[in-house]
Amino acid sequence: MKLADTGVTVRDADAGDAVAGVLPGLVAMPESVAEIAAVLRACEAEDLAVVPAGGGTKLHWGAPPERCDVLLDLCCMNEVIEHAAGDLVVRAQAGVTTAALAARLAAAGQELALDVPFADGA
Repeated sequence: MKLADTGVTVRDADAGDAVAGVLPGLVAMPESVAEIAAVLRACEAEDLAVVPAGGGTKLHWGAPPERCDVLLDLCCMNEVIEHAAGDLVVRAQAGVTTAALAARLAAAGQELALDVPFADGA
């Protein structure tokens, strides 16, 4: 399987997609767990190195990857999957921002006990 055959939105990378100075060739933007799996299968078949990214706010932090052929942009994976307020349990996808998660919890009188800079993007 080729990456182009997965049905996932794929675009050419631009300077804003660089990971610690390493520019990926492509950016894949899956919208489901099944699409993430399809991207990873295709990249494995093509020997492409994949780097995941959530909100993309700190891609310049840390050591650069040896390779970054495909940036797996998880911004479309932005749903709160479960919030069992009575059990103090919340499950969220990787692209949920801390601001969105905090707002969801606040509606139930709960709070996210994190002080996150750039909460709208992280």
